[in-house]
Amino acid sequence: KAIEDSEFKVHFDYFTVDFGEEYSALYGGVLQDQVKFVSHSIERILQLYQGRKPGQGPTSVVLVGHSLGGLIAKALFTEPEFSPSLVQVIITLATPHTPVVLMDKETHDFYTKIDTFWADSRAASLSHVTLVSIGGGLRDVQVRAGLTQDTHADININSNAAASVWVSTDHQCIVWCKQLVLSINRALFDMIGPISKQITMDNKLRKDIFHYHLLHPSGGKEYDPDNLHPATMTFDMNGCWSDVLKRQFTFSKRHVTCNHYSINHYSMIKIAIDNPKQRFLTLDAVRMSADDWVFGCKVTKVHKNTRVCEEGENLSSKSSIIPSNSKRKAIHLDLLEMKQKFGYTHIVVHTPVYTEDTRVNIDVYNPRERRISYAVPKWINFWRQFTVVEKTVQGAVFYNLSLTGIEHPWQAYVVKADPSKCLSQDEEKPHFGLARFITPWANDATQTLLGQGGNFTNSISAKLQTSRPPGSNDTTETPQVHFYLDPACTYTITVYPSIPQMMGQMIRFYAPLLLPCMVAVLILILAFQMRRIESSQYCQSTLLTLLSAVSPVNVVLPSRMVAYLLALGPLAAIFPKTDIEILQSSGLDFGVLPIMMFFAGLGTVFLLTCLAWGTVLLCGSLAHKAVMRWATRVSPHEVVAEVAVSTLSNFPSILACILIALGFATCGSLALCLGCFCYFLKLFKMYQDYLECLVKRAVGLRDDDDPSILLGVNFQFTLALLWLMSTLLNLPTLLSYSRNLPHSLPLPADPSLIHAVILCSSLSILWQNEGKPRVEKKYFSVMSIILQGLAIFIAAFAMVTIYRLSFAISAVFVVVTTHQLVSPNREQEIEEEEVVDNQTAAQDTPDHLSEPVTAESSTR
Repeated sequence: KAIEDSEFKVHFDYFTVDFGEEYSALYGGVLQDQVKFVSHSIERILQLYQGRKPGQGPTSVVLVGHSLGGLIAKALFTEPEFSPSLVQVIITLATPHTPVVLMDKETHDFYTKIDTFWADSRAASLSHVTLVSIGGGLRDVQVRAGLTQDTHADININSNAAASVWVSTDHQCIVWCKQLVLSINRALFDMIGPISKQITMDNKLRKDIFHYHLLHPSGGKEYDPDNLHPATMTFDMNGCWSDVLKRQFTFSKRHVTCNHYSINHYSMIKIAIDNPKQRFLTLDAVRMSADDWVFGCKVTKVHKNTRVCEEGENLSSKSSIIPSNSKRKAIHLDLLEMKQKFGYTHIVVHTPVYTEDTRVNIDVYNPRERRISYAVPKWINFWRQFTVVEKTVQGAVFYNLSLTGIEHPWQAYVVKADPSKCLSQDEEKPHFGLARFITPWANDATQTLLGQGGNFTNSISAKLQTSRPPGSNDTTETPQVHFYLDPACTYTITVYPSIPQMMGQMIRFYAPLLLPCMVAVLILILAFQMRRIESSQYCQSTLLTLLSAVSPVNVVLPSRMVAYLLALGPLAAIFPKTDIEILQSSGLDFGVLPIMMFFAGLGTVFLLTCLAWGTVLLCGSLAHKAVMRWATRVSPHEVVAEVAVSTLSNFPSILACILIALGFATCGSLALCLGCFCYFLKLFKMYQDYLECLVKRAVGLRDDDDPSILLGVNFQFTLALLWLMSTLLNLPTLLSYSRNLPHSLPLPADPSLIHAVILCSSLSILWQNEGKPRVEKKYFSVMSIILQGLAIFIAAFAMVTIYRLSFAISAVFVVVTTHQLVSPNREQEIEEEEVVDNQTAAQDTPDHLSEPVTAESSTR
């Protein structure tokens, strides 16, 4: 259809680059290979047109990248052999220009490389590239709207705010959303040059075209800057002219006395700036098909006993299309400016011929009465409903409600406009009001229709999808709700907080922070267990330690102090930017955020601990039987299989070697998964031994319990949970390995291997002594301090860069293993002190007393 309507009868050739559904969002090892593949694909595509005559073949391509495909498109320019002139336009759809999660260092380095290159080259070698970023909005739960904002893009917008789209899309639907596809195609066809029949090389023109089609369409479907809105128009003197004397008035062409399809209609609104109630004008035109419909008139005269205007200056470019089932346009004019700056005496609204159903709502008002500022409640009175406007003005069309105080993403409110009284209407088609929540700094808008009946909620959610830029409180307007009301109704506008939506916002924005908090909590549990061993030579259970000792105070305040110190001048040049600083610079941090997240981590770890214990108690036996059944298949005799399985448990060095060899042969993540399974089998066996001990004491086969067994269970259980977290963090590597397995392709990089080697090697030490910690060792308190330091490191450096969690967990196992291996015993220390004291006493004692003392010592 676009080809048929195109002036130049040209078409686009579309080529699709398929990455084979690689898990590039979670595993960054494939990103650079994808960049090289796309680079070669572009060169090969352009080679297909080399046989054409000079000037007829394309010299560049338009890149449309979905999700990480948009990031790959930007990364092409970092390739040394890639020519920047091969790409003129990049359109990214739901692309996370800021990473959702950083699961490995390769992804982190990839983003850093792109951001650095574009920051250095945007004004130089990349100045010719038109970059447009389109997000999916509320429905995209995989990549939220704020992450699609690109500081290097010419246009950032969400699909629900894009003109003629008006709807939010999920992460996949954005590719085939018909409204969005049509808008993009119209923009691409408008970029075709009349001579070259290719995408125009005028970068400014390309930006204007995208701005028109996505942000501010004021006319038809084609952008023609020379003919879009003629500067002036000569009016039909014999048309139907009417003076609008009321400040609120609704004009419907079918109801005027001079109604005829072949007659132009003109409504003239007099500018009277001496009256403060007539300073602003809002026009809401429904089913307005004309592109040129609003004009400013400087001179009027009387023609056939009617005041008319011969010529008007076109103001239609100031209008915009707003959401509606039919073409609906709105314009806001400052009448004081129209009079003093341009010299207009009247505003003329033109309704052309053959437009029977056109309706124009006219509203002249004092902006102080319609621009309302309301400070939303924050921490107190969050259960109440607040009335902002008790009753709107009868016949009013427009209200602008500014919501001051919406500064953080967790805030969510509901703004409701209930029609309280509506006059009867004799129109065949009902007229609906409109409410739009607008975020000024993000080109983001959500909208809903206002109407009568049970099918309309008449409410709109006021919540941020893009956090407010730091330091913009004085330079950027606050979020607003624009109401386009039905003049036949009066409305009551109320605001109240929405607790469910607040919880949804917390999950949407801060869910990735939960995993680091859980790891930090587990490390703190282990640290307090070490302190308990130091004081009483007993390891308290994981659950009891969590409930009695762990607190966010142990981590939050120290991590904030570390972030503050490292942000100072001398240290900032040495150390990398802390994740706390990253959250603050992105506008996501607020006062109680770390405390809230750590309390959420405490609750999640509590549930995880209960679930893990339940798994050990209920499923441990089944897992053990499954292992025995598999081992019996390998070995024909059940006794041999039992011995083989118990050997791996009793001789952990053998198991460690097997797992490490498996990691090198396949991938480290697989070794971590099998090691995690073996760890919970070990816990089941240890707990089974403890239960057997209790049964033997109950039937009188032994006199007392063996508390060291339970001590070992508590000690190993916390380490098993940390192993489980490391396995989950490195699971994307296993997914990528399994996808490459049918093709016998090795992984480009294995970030999980180093962690698998460290954790599996630690088994050879930690599982000795039947898994019981050597409580006779010294320096448990020192180890506890080191572990708490690792928890602080997570809070400062691993809340956003999640891949650092694996290094923190590996460091925990290194610290615990080293302590159990090389730390001296307490008894040896006491004996050495006694020997030194005896030697000192022998040197200080006279000769005639030394021999009896020696004899006495010998006797002792």
